[in-house]
Amino acid sequence: MPTFGTSVKWSAVNAASEEINFGEKVRRRIADFNASVPGSIGEMMNFQVVAYDHAHDDIVMTCQTMPWMRNFAGTLHGGLCATILDQAMGFISYCLMEGEGSAPAVHLSVDYHRPLHPGEQVIVKVHVVSVTRSLTKLTAEAFQASSPEKICLSGSGVYFFKPKV
Repeated sequence: MPTFGTSVKWSAVNAASEEINFGEKVRRRIADFNASVPGSIGEMMNFQVVAYDHAHDDIVMTCQTMPWMRNFAGTLHGGLCATILDQAMGFISYCLMEGEGSAPAVHLSVDYHRPLHPGEQVIVKVHVVSVTRSLTKLTAEAFQASSPEKICLSGSGVYFFKPKV
């Protein structure tokens, strides 16, 4: 998977078809978002963009789980597993749109394949399915960084971009 450095064109994101470096844009917008909402789950889990594959519209992120996120069985709580996919897809949805605003999920579906373990890094691969003026549809898969060949979660989401007025 290529790393960021490749300039790409996304007509849905940039109507003027100007060349942009999408990976750097995503990094900057996530940092700006976290700075505007200190203490958010995205900031607490330290989401980082690590790769972008323009040919397949895939963005790879990592995040860090923490021991307090465990359930009674000692694995990552199911609601926090869903939060990982939701946060990753929500960040990308937000980054696909221009201007200030928010991008809440209007639909989220999560499938649980294997448990995630608290205190470990998670790799999330987000795939952009479609982008319209106000809606984005994405899919995502999550893997434990210690076992990146084994899928732990998969899901899909639709996000509505609401510009700030």
